[in-house]
Amino acid sequence: MTAGWLKAMAARRAGLESLALMLLALAVLLLAPRQGLEARMPASVRYIDADIGLDAAAAPETGSPIGYRAIGRPVSAGWLVWDAVPISPDGPPPAISTSGPFSATLWFNGVRIGQKGEPASTAADEQAGPIDSLFSVPTALIRPEGNQLVMRLSSHRAGYTPSSVVQSLFVTPYSADTRRPVRYYLPLAVFGVSLVALAVGFGLRARRIGDGRGLRLSLALAGLTLAGAAEFSRALINYPYDWHQPRQAISLIGLAVFGLAMLRFSQLRWPASPRLAQAWLAISAALALIGAFLVTGYDGKSAAVTACLTSSLSVWIGWRGRGAARVLAFGFAALPLYALWLPADLIDRGIYVLVVGLLALPAIRFPALLQPVPEAPAATLALQATGRLTRIAHADISHLVAAGNYTEVHTTRGVHHLDNRNLSALLGLLPKQFVRIHRSHAVNLDEAETLTNAPGSKYELLLSSGARIPVSRSEVDGLRERLAGRTT
Repeated sequence: MTAGWLKAMAARRAGLESLALMLLALAVLLLAPRQGLEARMPASVRYIDADIGLDAAAAPETGSPIGYRAIGRPVSAGWLVWDAVPISPDGPPPAISTSGPFSATLWFNGVRIGQKGEPASTAADEQAGPIDSLFSVPTALIRPEGNQLVMRLSSHRAGYTPSSVVQSLFVTPYSADTRRPVRYYLPLAVFGVSLVALAVGFGLRARRIGDGRGLRLSLALAGLTLAGAAEFSRALINYPYDWHQPRQAISLIGLAVFGLAMLRFSQLRWPASPRLAQAWLAISAALALIGAFLVTGYDGKSAAVTACLTSSLSVWIGWRGRGAARVLAFGFAALPLYALWLPADLIDRGIYVLVVGLLALPAIRFPALLQPVPEAPAATLALQATGRLTRIAHADISHLVAAGNYTEVHTTRGVHHLDNRNLSALLGLLPKQFVRIHRSHAVNLDEAETLTNAPGSKYELLLSSGARIPVSRSEVDGLRERLAGRTT
């Protein structure tokens, strides 16, 4: 019993080690402290979805408390009021930081301190502000208590319906750089380089072993790299917020390419019926598309697409894979769970860390798990007839004759068998020395002896078995060249 258990564990070693590394990556994601900003955010704000004017918005009885991340797109222009802003004149110069697909004008204690684009009641009058903005607060405006921030905002140019218009709002030390810090995307940058290396490695191995299935792995990781590059660009360019949708759409497309390419690779690596595989792929893609349409906000859309496709991927590998591959399926099952639990973090860093953790060992230590060296073509052909299967060596096959939807397989000993597949199907299973020389005939060129003229301007090929096989006029020149090449 112990020996059997050890043998089973050895067969699953590649999958177990890969799963362990992925779980370690998951623990780091969840438990490692993040490099945070020194920032103070509001527990709630007052929001008025009407363009009522500064004095009316600042009045304490106006509006209802709401979390700032729960603010949807205003119908025309709206007002956000943050009462009791926790800000002090002591220490580094303070600033108000805010980001999201909106334009805004900000007042601190009744004094205008800056603009994020130009808010307006209509799209024609609005000027899209930068996605991230930072506004210094003059020390002279800061009161000992009761500080108030009022923001008039509009979002007519987002191009979609954001789940949250105001993505961030907090007090922080002033900085001349308004872009999202590069260190926020540090895990993405580090693991993005690893994704590129893995994509190149899978592609080179696919070329070296002559198995194109591995190119789907490279394509999948290229899609993930594209999604990561779209996210990282926010740390490089503080673009106007109307570019936010194209950037997020690129990220969504990259994640979809990753999921579809990985699923298609798994179908080729651990195959089932081609029709079933095609239907499975189509249904998975359709569910992902439905999820993208039903969910608002691109973080949610990306999470829905990733969850649909990686769930399908995990189920397929768990069903069709064996041994180590089935263990690997548990690792892929973590991706949809993470996508649904922490959708924003999945796009910012989670999926890149988890995928590298899951695929690094199969790429470096256990390449045969995902990209086994293709087996040499079988030296025998398994003939199929009703209720019977007969194996015959390729070298023993003299020629084949089409018989409707069936094929007669003639041997060098003068015996023939009837196979229930057509001639084209059998030729697809045989090596290159088997060639079709007539609509109804194919021969083993190793058995060919003489190409002769027959009465009526016809041609025949004499085989070593004594059989005479008709040759189509269209095939004569090519056959003559091949025979000449075989005799030199």
